[in-house]
Amino acid sequence: MHNASQFALTTPPETIEVEETTISCDGGGGALGHPKIYLTLKDGRAECGYCDRLFVLKAGVKPKAGH
Repeated sequence: MHNASQFALTTPPETIEVEETTISCDGGGGALGHPKIYLTLKDGRAECGYCDRLFVLKAGVKPKAGH
């Protein structure tokens, strides 16, 4: 029998391909998610500190210059 914490330790984080270097994450669970935060990709990737989702820059996408 497995409990939720064992499952969380063995399940890899979700990886989401994005086309911009500044993205937001709310956990994707609606009311069950987490507060919306904004992340900036560094070296083509960023990880959410709440839900461990990994955001990666989609292959072949050239990020736009900053404001």
